[in-house]
Amino acid sequence: MSARARRSSWLWKAGLLFGLCLGAAVEARAGGIATCAARASTAPPDFVQAVARNTPALVHLLTVREWSEEASAPDAEHLFPMAGTRPAPAPDETAQTRYAERVTASGFVLSPDGFILTSAHAVLERREVWAVLSDGRQLPARVVGIDQHSDVALLKVAAEGLPVARLATAGPVCAGQWVAALGAPFGFERTLTVGVVSAEPRVLPGYAGVAVIQLNVALNPGSSGGPLFNAAGEVVGVNTMIFSSAGFYLGISFAVPIGRALQVAEHLRMAAARPPAAFVAITQPVSPALARAFGLPQAGGVLVSGDDPESGPGGGLRRGDVVLAIDGQAITTSDDLDDAVAARAPGTTMRVAVWRAGRRETLRVKLRAARSEALTSDAAPDSAPAHRLGLLLVPAARAAQLPPGVYVESASGAALLAGLDGGDRIVAVNATPVASPAEFDAALAGLTADTVALLVMRGPMSLYVPVMRVLTRPQ
Repeated sequence: MSARARRSSWLWKAGLLFGLCLGAAVEARAGGIATCAARASTAPPDFVQAVARNTPALVHLLTVREWSEEASAPDAEHLFPMAGTRPAPAPDETAQTRYAERVTASGFVLSPDGFILTSAHAVLERREVWAVLSDGRQLPARVVGIDQHSDVALLKVAAEGLPVARLATAGPVCAGQWVAALGAPFGFERTLTVGVVSAEPRVLPGYAGVAVIQLNVALNPGSSGGPLFNAAGEVVGVNTMIFSSAGFYLGISFAVPIGRALQVAEHLRMAAARPPAAFVAITQPVSPALARAFGLPQAGGVLVSGDDPESGPGGGLRRGDVVLAIDGQAITTSDDLDDAVAARAPGTTMRVAVWRAGRRETLRVKLRAARSEALTSDAAPDSAPAHRLGLLLVPAARAAQLPPGVYVESASGAALLAGLDGGDRIVAVNATPVASPAEFDAALAGLTADTVALLVMRGPMSLYVPVMRVLTRPQ
């Protein structure tokens, strides 16, 4: 899940504060209660058919990110189906201080030609992104675009005829409605969790007014980007984060509504040929209480809660402004604002009507190109030899006093994507036992298949792990 969603030292306190002042979106849906009541069912649904409809379009994402000893280690979302303590050889004082690790996430197929929807934080600043399709193919994925504002990303793989998710078209979900999530929490692929919608929409601090669906569906690291769907198997949202002080599910989770996610995905696809425009001020919806506080005649509009850092003194939007219209088009929600900005190219000057200091004013605001989000870091080339599947092995002399096997010092490339990590002990290549790096090399040389099975010991547990010998890098 998103690291910012787990930084609860501020999120818990902010949630209590913003829960009082961000009720406008919920109040705006009060008229929909009767519609929701009409859609109510009398018994909990069976999700068997819904799962069958969504599993073929489910995508398991494997990504590689880097961190260094000088910086704090990231919140890892490792995928490896074993756990336990591992004997480790003595540290090598000459070892590099920069590390790569494998992180898992989820997504789902939007179109037969390979477009995939997922969460932005799942692929942001990743050196590599790979998509494991429902048929078992592992393909390099290209990031078409990332929108951190709504936590949505669009990917593309080179494939045709893919099964696609069935998307909901019947409008917003309702509080109390049964929903389910598919993903790979903690690396357990195709995991189903079921619950109900707790509230919709909900506006969270730090998300610039983007309304999300609040759930009691269990989401955990690896669930990010997966589909949230109703009992009919229609996708109603993209699972994005949890609200937790512990880093794992404690009863509250969130998803981006599918309608909003699709709008963002289309903007990202179109923006691939040109940079999207940016509206850099931080905003939130205007509740009736906030309208009274700022002297507005009625609730509505978008309140600027953070200054535009690039505006000069006295110019542009300011903290406390309420955006009412852009070029004559009324702005009542943050979605209206996003749509208005997305429809305009960078460099466009807009007439923005704002409520400032108790009266209406018109400003001229020039849109800038959105800051490009990095997919990869300037990583050093893999130091592990390719003929060893990307594994850097501990020399036999250093492992002489440990149980027999070949010890992994670090993993990159194919081995890292397969889930191997420093401290793992390899005891066989396919069915051939190995007890030294030389035996490991000899066993590999005797195989011709494009995938190798390594028998890995991690603590008291053992498991054969398939590793691809040749990887096609993302374009």
